[in-house]
This record gives sequence, C-alpha cells and structure tokens, in this order.
Amino acid sequence: MNTLVRAVRNIELPEWILKTGNFLHKKLGKIMLFSLFVSLLTCLVLYKVLLISSNASISSFWTFYGIVVSLFLISRIPYAYLYSDEHTTTYAATKYPTVSVIIAAKNEEAGIFRTIETCVNSDYPSKIECIVIDDGSTDKTLAEMERAREKYKEKINVVSFPVNQGKKEAMAAGVKLANNEIFIFVDSDSYLAPDAMKHAAEHFMENEKVGAVSGNTKVENKNENLLTRMQSIQYAISFDIYKACESVHESVTCCPGCFSAYRREAIKPLIEHWKDQTFFGIKSTFGDDRSLTNFVLRSKWDVVYCEKARATTLAPTTLGMYWKQQLRWKKSWVREGVLGGLFMWKRKSILASLSFYIHFTFPFLGPILAINVLVYSIATNNIQVFLLFITGFVLMGFIFSVFVRLYRKADNFLIMPLFSVFFVTILIWQMPYAMLTIKKTHWGTR
Repeated sequence: MNTLVRAVRNIELPEWILKTGNFLHKKLGKIMLFSLFVSLLTCLVLYKVLLISSNASISSFWTFYGIVVSLFLISRIPYAYLYSDEHTTTYAATKYPTVSVIIAAKNEEAGIFRTIETCVNSDYPSKIECIVIDDGSTDKTLAEMERAREKYKEKINVVSFPVNQGKKEAMAAGVKLANNEIFIFVDSDSYLAPDAMKHAAEHFMENEKVGAVSGNTKVENKNENLLTRMQSIQYAISFDIYKACESVHESVTCCPGCFSAYRREAIKPLIEHWKDQTFFGIKSTFGDDRSLTNFVLRSKWDVVYCEKARATTLAPTTLGMYWKQQLRWKKSWVREGVLGGLFMWKRKSILASLSFYIHFTFPFLGPILAINVLVYSIATNNIQVFLLFITGFVLMGFIFSVFVRLYRKADNFLIMPLFSVFFVTILIWQMPYAMLTIKKTHWGTR
C-alpha cells in the first residue's frame, strides 16, 4: 500500500492540467464570492423592506432617512465598480515632473529610516528630493534622519525643530523649502511601493486640472492582532470604495497624510493660510490632511484617487491608540465637514455635492437614530429591535468587504461583520464626544 502511495505522489501531471486546475480554482473562488455578494445584497434589500413595513415605531423622518442612506450606500458599489485607474497615455521618462517628498516626524526612530529609503529608492524616472523634518523628537529620530542623509547625500534635506511645534508647522516648513513640481507627503510610519510615485504623477500629467492625488494606503501590520485585521478591511473599504466613488467626479474629500501628492501651484499659495487655520477661535492642529484637501477643493482643483499608487502604513495595535486616532479623525471630520459644506455645492458635479452632504450626516444622525432604537428596545423590553438595527450595519459592511475582496483582493474581509458590531456598539458614540471636545487639540495616536 505504501509503495502505491509513493508511486502516486511521484506522478508528474502535464503542465496544461496544472494550469487548467489553477484556472478553475480561481474561477470557482470568484464565482463563490460573487454569489455571496449577490446573496448579501438581496438580504439587505429584503431586510430594509421588512424593517420599514413592520416597524410602526419609526417616525416618517427616520423612515425617509433610512431609505436615503440605504440607497446612497448601495449606490457606492456600482460607483466603485465604474472607477478605473487606467491611463490613456504612455509617457517618456523625460516627461515626468520633478518630485519633492516631505516627511514630518516626531519620535519615530524605529521606522523613519525605512520610510526615507522607500521614497529615495522609488522607481521614478525624474528627480527626487526628500525633505525630512524632525519635530522636536526626544528619541533618536534626528540621528536616523542624519544617517539617511549620510547615505543618500544631496537627495536628503534635514530640518530640525528644537522643540515640538506640531505636524502642520513641520509640513509647512517642508513646503517652503520644496521647489520641485510635485509635492508628496508621506507619514513617518508609511512605506511606498517602488512604482507608487510614478503612478501618482501620471494623474497630474494626464489632467492639468488635477491639484491633488490620494494614494492607496493599506495596513502594513495587518495580521499583528485582531484590531489590526479589522483596520485592514476598514482601510480597504475606505480607499477602494469611498475614495474610488469620489474620484469618479474628481472630488475626493481627503487625501490622507500617509501618502498623497499635490501640484506645487495648488498648495504653495495657500500653505500659510492652511497652517494658521482656526476653528471656533482655536488653531487647528489636527486633521492636516483633510484640511489641506479642503483648501485644494475650494480653489476649484480636481482631486482624484490613484489605486495603483500603493503604500502601507502602521496601524494602531492597542485599543487605546486606536481610540485616540479615531477621536482625532472624527474631530477633523466635524470641522472640515462644516467648512466643506460651505463650498461643496459649487463643485461641477451635483452628484458629488449630493454625496458629500448625505455622507456628512452619518456621524451626526447615526448616534441619534441608534439612541432612539435603543431606548425603544428598552422601553418595550424588546431587544430584538436593537439587534435588528445592528444587523443592517453587519449586512452592509459585509457587502462592502466582499466587494473589495472580489475586485481588489482585500485581506481579512471575513472580519468585517465583527468590525461592524464594534462600530455600532462602541465607535458610533465617539462622534457626540468629539463634538463636545472639539476645542481640545492635544490628543494624538501615541
């Protein structure tokens, strides 16, 4: 028997059989994923119909709002499907614009050298300069920057602040020193793919109206623990659905600080105004990326997303770090959402404007709706109502995660239902607190 088993193991199948088997395996996987996607979408539609028709406790306003939100979220799928990052022109190496990379860092000694290396060693056909700003670090960040300058010589320009002045001040200092045609901002814990700059630059070359390009950043430490796994699928949905949708109308509302590119003419004239921005009389020291994107959009430049311009970033590994990050982001959402609402209606696409205003209501009205449902569930001793409310979030989140798995090969997509529960039971309540503490600007991720 053992001889027979060994003989079978030693049989070499023809190459065409192996290729056919691999092809069928991949196709079967896609068919199964697509079937799951259609099934989930069907369940969501049936769920909404059942919820609206059977729950008389919901007011007409919330019924209407629920229908609008559902239609908006479902519409993100065909929008994201329509998005394409294909360029129509092939460019000669001599045509690519020169690039200034700006990296602001504080206490990032562990990873700043690698960040600089991925930028300097990019497979980019034109000139690259890297301006790194040490924002009053108390560790060996400055020493690591100097080590990079010693290795790469004139390609590295090091700026050192004796005391911490804030990321906006550091970024503005970098912009003032930069003289190349495209400015690329990279977070000190983010790492670029070799061809990321090239893909981002081609958007500026193809369309002279493009003022900013959002790169496609995923989680570097995606499999470190359950929290980073949840963040990895959160990032995938944020970039490959929401930013892809906004890019269809050249109106991406946030070019993330982890990796984004700007045309020099789009930000040089406004950098001082951006640096000194205030809100309710308090200087805005967080949300630098969403704020800078708003300034560019207000100046009537197009802002797009480049799926092929890829990078990774280190996500928070503890709940405490993650909570602070999300709170800071929500404060930025409030401030820049209000300011963006003053001009987004002027954008050339009415659909882009409408999407912005509908999306902007989620963090504000979502907690109110959740409280109404929770109070009703407690008052009627019917917890099933709140569980049904959570089910809607789980279904929608799972549909999004299956989509990015199917079309963008996203990892950890099966974690999304757990993240949806985490969001609706915990994170959703951050927004009221963020609004109440909007003037407190001292919280950071670490």
